[in-house]
Amino acid sequence: MWLRMIFISLLLTIGLVLHTTSPLSFSAQAAGEEAGWKLYTNARFGFSVRYPDDWRLGNPMPDGAGVMFHPTLEQSLVALSGHMNIVEGKSQDGRQTLEEFALAHRRIMTELYSKRSITVTWRQDRDLSLAGYPAKELSFSYVDDKQTEFIEHHFFTLGRNEGRGIRVKVPRSGEGEIMLKVKKMMETYQPGRDQNAVSPMVPKS
Repeated sequence: MWLRMIFISLLLTIGLVLHTTSPLSFSAQAAGEEAGWKLYTNARFGFSVRYPDDWRLGNPMPDGAGVMFHPTLEQSLVALSGHMNIVEGKSQDGRQTLEEFALAHRRIMTELYSKRSITVTWRQDRDLSLAGYPAKELSFSYVDDKQTEFIEHHFFTLGRNEGRGIRVKVPRSGEGEIMLKVKKMMETYQPGRDQNAVSPMVPKS
């Protein structure tokens, strides 16, 4: 039950290019911040990012977990969130590892779309680094009920106590345009408070 609650919270962020298998690294320090981009900082988890000034900032997610951005490209969104790592797993603290989180995320996303009679096609997972933390990128495509093809990219890190997520949803025709800006966003990303600071919370299954 806790596992599903955490992923649903993440999906409000992460629910509400990449075929190469070589590792990819997004630096926590931007080589040069984009002129005119705005700064978003999450009050709860402390992570921050710069985003294009023509993107609309959406409402905060429940419990202040994150926020959604709305690019100018119709039907696209970029969501950022934080979450706690309190699900039982095989890490040194008895909590989920990044690999376990990725497997569960893939399963839950597949089930959620299946309930809407939508079949997702998964691309190969990618290992990368986000603001100095090991991260994963899971991406998949699908066709909605209006016969529009979408691509989603889900990036996430998972420390001993907390994780961060970035969800990108974009029509297939606009993937290159949006992902170019997302890559630049991720170069400005700061993770906030220490994700490996272990809290006294007991992992729950």
